[in-house]
Amino acid sequence: MAPVDLLFRNGNLFDGRSHHERRAVGVVDGWVQTVVDESEAADLVGPSTKVVDLAGGLLLPGFQDAHVHPVQGGLERMRCDLSEFEGPGEYVAAVAAYAAARPGQEWICGGGWAMPAFGASGPRAADLDAVVGDDRPVFLPNRDHHGAWVSSAALRAAGIDRSTPDPVDGRTERDAAGHPTGTLHEGAMGLVQRLIPSPTQEEYDLALAGAQAYLHSVGVTAWQDAILGGYAGVDDPSPTYLRAMSAGRLSARVRGALWWDRSAGLEQLEHLLERRTELTRGRLDAGSVKIMQDGVAENYTAAMTSPYRDGCGGHTHNHGLSFVDPTVLNEAVTRLDAHGFQVHVHAIGDAPCGRRSTHSSSRDLPTEHRADGTTSRTSRSSAPRTGRGSPSSTSLRTCSRCGRSTTTR
Repeated sequence: MAPVDLLFRNGNLFDGRSHHERRAVGVVDGWVQTVVDESEAADLVGPSTKVVDLAGGLLLPGFQDAHVHPVQGGLERMRCDLSEFEGPGEYVAAVAAYAAARPGQEWICGGGWAMPAFGASGPRAADLDAVVGDDRPVFLPNRDHHGAWVSSAALRAAGIDRSTPDPVDGRTERDAAGHPTGTLHEGAMGLVQRLIPSPTQEEYDLALAGAQAYLHSVGVTAWQDAILGGYAGVDDPSPTYLRAMSAGRLSARVRGALWWDRSAGLEQLEHLLERRTELTRGRLDAGSVKIMQDGVAENYTAAMTSPYRDGCGGHTHNHGLSFVDPTVLNEAVTRLDAHGFQVHVHAIGDAPCGRRSTHSSSRDLPTEHRADGTTSRTSRSSAPRTGRGSPSSTSLRTCSRCGRSTTTR
């Protein structure tokens, strides 16, 4: 047998289908060339063969993560990382310790908290203010990145107050008087996130390197980055991948999902084709397109055929949000498929893709049909436009049981 470049020996093998004891695996030019019994392993060793002693361990194919955001996740791990903590008390204590150790850092950023820890109304700015001060902006996305916990200083910096309408693709949690409480959902996150100073190239490079090292440490050797593009104030991670590839630092194989801009239409297809050509090289394959069609059920933004109950179990007329018109969505998927793209659709609820919903979002309903059955107030707002479209009025809905309020159009 001819010598191999890399030999794994003295271990067991799982090939994806079955388990094999005492097997050696030979690799040539990055590809598995041969699998032999351990008794024949010595025949594969040449002068330049690198030998890895498995010491009786198990060799198996690398895991491939179908949905991950390594650059963003890596950046959060470098900052105020809440992912290892549980519950409001631990989160607040971690934020306090992080802030105290960095007195000269204006913005406190990071993330990783869990929505269920705070209940239906989400975390509150007041808890952050108590440990970082009323003048220090904080922005902390949750674990699924469909909501963010912000401080009062961050709300003021973004100009978010009682009179600010929600953006067309998001929602601000409010108290009974309509004042924002400190939780921003979906597109509302971008109102604050766009104010945060962008990380440097070095920080982004370190973020990807750290995320890649962590993923490799748990056996992930390939993944799909589910957003290649700018989203909700977050920079496009594509340049970071290109730098890593050029420098020989990208050891994983990456499938990139190009971001479908929901504020645009079918005219963006040509740009996506150009982006695929530009970014597909080496270990990076930008052959997917990500369409975010709705939100998530936990914050009542996943599009549903039946309306949500409110935080106290009362009836509402809120069917969640559908970001892309069904007619455009159908045509987009058809065209993308014809061009050889794999289409990745975020569709959590049961309404967004199956049929056209007559209640694609709460803003499509008249004010009197949007109320929770308690109180409803409609007011004209002169606040600056906060999202695509130009909403002319907002409706404040207040639950008589818990006092929780939300706004709709």
